Amino acid sequence: MSDPIKFDSVHPIGDTDVNALPVKDLGPAIAFYKHVLGFSLISKDSKKAVLGRDTAEIGLEINALDPEQISCYFSVSPLDALWQEYTDKGIEPSPIRVDSYNGKSYRVFFAKEPYGVCFCFGEEII
Repeated sequence: MSDPIKFDSVHPIGDTDVNALPVKDLGPAIAFYKHVLGFSLISKDSKKAVLGRDTAEIGLEINALDPEQISCYFSVSPLDALWQEYTDKGIEPSPIRVDSYNGKSYRVFFAKEPYGVCFCFGEEII
């Protein structure tokens, strides 16, 4: 049996605030993050929700930001298992590729949620 998928951390790409990812309506967004991306709801009020998967936490917020301009990186392992999980759920992630950042190499893939936020999922090549 393979190791379970683990989300270790989340990091902003550019000016993204990972605690305030923009959504127009919390209900459908929370449902997508829970049922498709595998997150759990931690807390919610009328304008914001906090979700987590393992030790990675994000915030969804009703705000005026453009979701098409928002991106974040999730450190995960094993990457291939997450890619397959999302493929099976119909997310259509990008092919896995190797990228370099700060002198380190990472295997990564990208996926966009239906509200416009782009996610990069990756694991460091050791």
